[in-house]
Amino acid sequence: MKNIPLKIESISIGLSPSINFQFKDDIEKRIFSEILTRSTDKRFLTSSQCCSNCTKYAIESIVEYRKFLVDKVVELRDVKKSTLLKTVNLILAESRAFLSVSEQYNLPENYTYLSKQLDILRQNILRLLFKICLDTKTEPLEGLFGMMNKE
Repeated sequence: MKNIPLKIESISIGLSPSINFQFKDDIEKRIFSEILTRSTDKRFLTSSQCCSNCTKYAIESIVEYRKFLVDKVVELRDVKKSTLLKTVNLILAESRAFLSVSEQYNLPENYTYLSKQLDILRQNILRLLFKICLDTKTEPLEGLFGMMNKE
């Protein structure tokens, strides 16, 4: 394992303020509701990393989350011009980028660095989910956005 700090430039989910989410189909509403519900139980989105073991468990949580999101992509594939599909694919790409880097580094030795990168990924995903909630007037689930920076 490498012990060299690396700057991850790719973890940056950027949203234009002009992008507005609208569900075109009931399947999008249902899938987004399921994404929110399952997200409340994902360690990397709802808990801080206090040690290398916590970060290890958060990384395992990302792997599980990605598997779930891939299943949602399959369900959304027939919805024409789905903004939700594009958004889920973006989350998948960003989490894949994080996981690729995390596999290159020894967690105990690079705990601080990986924990910071994990927080960037968390904040990006939470802001994205929150924006979808606002635009679609979906009630945010209790506990999901507690770790989101309000900046």
